[in-house]
Amino acid sequence: MSTETYLDRILAHKREEIARQRLKVPFEQIRQRAADAPPARPFAQALRQPHRLALIAEIKHKSPSKGVLLAPFDPLALARTYLDNGADALSVLTDVRFFGGSLQYLKAIRELQATLGPAGQAPLLRKDFVLDPYQVYEARAYGADAVLLIVAALEDALLRELLALSQALGMDALVEVHDETELERALAAGATVIGVNNRDLRTFYVDLATTERLAAHLTGCDRPVLVAESGIAGAADLARLRACQADAILVGEAIVTASDIAAKVRELAGRGA
Repeated sequence: MSTETYLDRILAHKREEIARQRLKVPFEQIRQRAADAPPARPFAQALRQPHRLALIAEIKHKSPSKGVLLAPFDPLALARTYLDNGADALSVLTDVRFFGGSLQYLKAIRELQATLGPAGQAPLLRKDFVLDPYQVYEARAYGADAVLLIVAALEDALLRELLALSQALGMDALVEVHDETELERALAAGATVIGVNNRDLRTFYVDLATTERLAAHLTGCDRPVLVAESGIAGAADLARLRACQADAILVGEAIVTASDIAAKVRELAGRGA
């Protein structure tokens, strides 16, 4: 019986993908494009809302476990709906094979925001499996304000390197953990925004209690921003996460599968009807 997990398969493919991309767009070219990009906007700051949970609304087409979630899929229309209904930040999946995402979606959404004025400037998170400094420069070049770093996919030295590079480029990093050991590693690396993924990336089992358990380890006035990810559906979940001092939520599936996407965004953003 194979012991290969979802995460194993995704990471093996991602390493091949990075190698191909480096051949198509050389490192020096992507680094220059990152340097020429508009300045990054403050992602972490957008997640500190004093009287409610901040919402990171995700542009999500499909998932490895459930397949296509929204069809037809129009990432620009979805982004505009999120922005118009109070999302504090947008997460843009850029993995093509497993999540139906694209760096072109990230680029197009950043360009859309440039036409919308101050009300449409919610920061953008590049949501992908980042394993190489090349991808951090790539994220900045395509308009990301923050990147996702998954502790389960990274050795400590590489985690520190990618975190430092993100900061050097003016970006925040959402450092994702699943258990106490990963949380310790994230904090030791200097993470200032912690994402607790309630979905186990090895089995895809979801349990909201993961955030509650790990939140108990984050105390004090200088604690990191805490983001709860996955398994969040509605008002009852929001109350539960507020009670354990989460600062923000990242939601994709519950939004894109809702019968009224705009109303679901307003509900999860605490913006009322």
